[in-house]
Amino acid sequence: MSDRVVGIDLGTTHTVLAWGDADSEPRAMPIPQLVAPSQVASRELLPSCLYAPIEGEAHDDPFQSAPWIGGELARKRSAEVPGRAITSAKSWLCHAAVDRTAPILPWGNNDESMPKLSPVDASARILSHVARAWESSFSSALANEVIVLTVPASFDEVARELTLRAARDVGLAVSLLEEPQAAFYDYLRSEGELDALVRERGGHADVLVCDVGGGTTDLSIIRVTTDGYERVAVGRHILLGGDNMDLALAHSLEQRMKLGAAGSREAKLDALTFSQLVLACRRARETLSSADAPASVVVSLASRGSALVGGTLRAELTREEVSKLTFDGFFTDSELDRPSPARAALTTSGLPFERDPAITRHVRQFVRKHEQSGGRVDALLPNGGVFRAHGVVERVKATLGGAIVLASVDPDLAVARGAVRHGLARLGKGRRVRSGSSRAFYIGLAGEPPQAVCVLPKGAHEGTPHRAKDTSFDLVMNAPVRFDLYSRDSDDDRAGAIVKRDDSLEKLAPLAAQFGAGGRRAPLSARVSIEAELAVTGSLSIACVDESRRYALSFDLRSDAPRASIAPPSVPPNKLDAARSVIESVFGKASSGAPKELARDLEHALGERSSWDAPTARALFDTLSRTLGSRRRTVDHERVFFALAGTCLRPGYGAPGDEARSALMGKLFSERLGFPEETRGWQQFFVAYRRIAGGLDERTQTAIRDLCDGIVAPKEQKVARNKKFQPRAESELIELCAALERVPPARRVELGEWLLLRTWLGPSPAIWASIGRVGARLPAYASAHHVVSPETAERWLDRLLAANWSSLSTAPLAASRMARLTGDRSRDVSERVRRQVRDKLVQVGARDDLVRPLTEIVIVTEADRAEFYGESLPMGLALAVSSSS
Repeated sequence: MSDRVVGIDLGTTHTVLAWGDADSEPRAMPIPQLVAPSQVASRELLPSCLYAPIEGEAHDDPFQSAPWIGGELARKRSAEVPGRAITSAKSWLCHAAVDRTAPILPWGNNDESMPKLSPVDASARILSHVARAWESSFSSALANEVIVLTVPASFDEVARELTLRAARDVGLAVSLLEEPQAAFYDYLRSEGELDALVRERGGHADVLVCDVGGGTTDLSIIRVTTDGYERVAVGRHILLGGDNMDLALAHSLEQRMKLGAAGSREAKLDALTFSQLVLACRRARETLSSADAPASVVVSLASRGSALVGGTLRAELTREEVSKLTFDGFFTDSELDRPSPARAALTTSGLPFERDPAITRHVRQFVRKHEQSGGRVDALLPNGGVFRAHGVVERVKATLGGAIVLASVDPDLAVARGAVRHGLARLGKGRRVRSGSSRAFYIGLAGEPPQAVCVLPKGAHEGTPHRAKDTSFDLVMNAPVRFDLYSRDSDDDRAGAIVKRDDSLEKLAPLAAQFGAGGRRAPLSARVSIEAELAVTGSLSIACVDESRRYALSFDLRSDAPRASIAPPSVPPNKLDAARSVIESVFGKASSGAPKELARDLEHALGERSSWDAPTARALFDTLSRTLGSRRRTVDHERVFFALAGTCLRPGYGAPGDEARSALMGKLFSERLGFPEETRGWQQFFVAYRRIAGGLDERTQTAIRDLCDGIVAPKEQKVARNKKFQPRAESELIELCAALERVPPARRVELGEWLLLRTWLGPSPAIWASIGRVGARLPAYASAHHVVSPETAERWLDRLLAANWSSLSTAPLAASRMARLTGDRSRDVSERVRRQVRDKLVQVGARDDLVRPLTEIVIVTEADRAEFYGESLPMGLALAVSSSS
């Protein structure tokens, strides 16, 4: 292992590489990259951008593999050719509404021939470029060095884990460091100024590090004393930075560009052209914010179609406009502390940007909270390229009272160089900033009222394990288990503290594992304690611990991963055994029970079906699944089997082992029914799969569509029909197809078009309900990249608006689903159509919960998801806990 330390600032806009050792100051390493089609040059900043050349472009990038190129050329081409660039991948790593491990970028490009990458893979490619550049300069592998990779202090554990995964994918073992701390480490080359401040302020001084990057605003407070440095406060995750300024400028210019022959003020750029405009505005903003900035620049976009007048869109952007937007929108001196309503300028790229764009208000709120806990702010350390603009530092300083400003040497390079200083300090070659967990972490508990137990307090230091005292857990053995994991910014809770589970707790991806060697005599459970530790890599480590073993848990990083439980059924064992006996009496080898009485007998044993919790329901399914062959004994056996399977496994995810259970059900679909002439059997068959659709993966859902399409498609489409698949209950079959959200968008559009043809035959409430599901702007369980295009939804809405709603009871819900506002231009229908739908809903007296999502962004609730599944979901998927003596 080398004695060098390498720091990598994997930024939203740029990536920087620095290195140093005990004998030299950290320095940035110029990174070789493509700057022209056949020219490689070294730059200190590597744009965090990937571009897929169009046909005819020949770019041989020695640091990227086809079809992608990186570097300055990729950044330049991204602003010239819409929809072929991946930017801000770092911001996508913390976007929980999408599958961050799926190829979804470039966002909004629905061309099936366009290559795509996941946010993790895009980040890995940028790190791979850095690794190859290092090797070309030092003739040694970067993996041999001590590497410190920086992340926003407010990154949650999922985003940190995904960042570590990206590094591991290119063979790099890294430690994580929060970016504000890295900026502070870099400043320590001037620590004499801090010593004087500490003496002046009576022995300690609190420094606010305000790091405004391309995608996030990171706030941290570091306390400086004569004994050293300690990070004492971290702000919440604020997805707000230079990207938002570019979005706001793009909105402003869009209104001035002439669109369409009539120059309609309501006309809007499509998602891909708008993304091109955003990137062009980024270059313009940087030019107009520089020290020798011109008075104005012209922003132009090449035409993508004949609708654009003159073949090119042009608009002038002035230096004064950029300054006004920067100060009035993002660094306002307003004293109002209440966040302003959401602005469209901040919510059109698919990312969940912060509602209030005023960075100064966020700073004020953060500082006020610190002051309420007895602290103060004595100095401001600004970091990030935005602070190069004249007057921005003064605006932030004005929110802090008498704080002095500490001058950053170079805000573009400070984080990477500071990461090197941190790495050297960990090796004993410098003073460290003491820090711990920036948030407290909790595990959910079963029962009412909803509660959680703190397993890691805020401020917990690296390498120090914390065990939740006076609580123990029954850990399921020899089966998959998961824990509900939560976090919040709280100084009050120690490990073992029981707290109310409310909106102050932020849900994270669950923790998952499977323990035990199996076997008939293997134990079903083990009594354990929960132990949590902040790992030296900067990530969270949680384990179950008993007297002799330690069971490590890992994050389940699926974006649509459920909040799950390790709890055994809450009903008494004797009642559960009675219910299992009822199932075995009908489907077991010695069958004696009547299938028609099964539902009644189970409710007699356990209570009403609506009261069954998830562990109880899954326990019943597991008993049922051991009798697969018995389902074909009689018509009634088959019908009741699928009715009970769908009831017990809904929604197909959410409890330990559901992935395997849903996979088992997926295999049964291809086996079809043993009594294909029985319509009621088909009804329960399709209803069961609709109920568990959320647990079926894309491959299984596509296979189901392959079988069903021949039934749904109009005859003139000549879709091949499987002769062995002759189902009845076509209405339920259509509902199932509409509920399959993981089918590729093109196939979902195809289904919607087939259903639309059916609406011409007469009133069709059920068909419109299905079209509304297929065209919904927000999926019930799938990643947002599965949503059909807004142009498609608009076409279906135009047809729905022309229909007679007096005979269509499902029309309001279908219209609301297809027209609701998401804030993502690649998913939202036009303002014209949305306004028409809203007017129609008001006209027919639709419920407020159907009208409101058309005028503001409304979070999807569990009730909305329950409506999707057509019934209430199982009771809480929570963790059972028992107090130890």
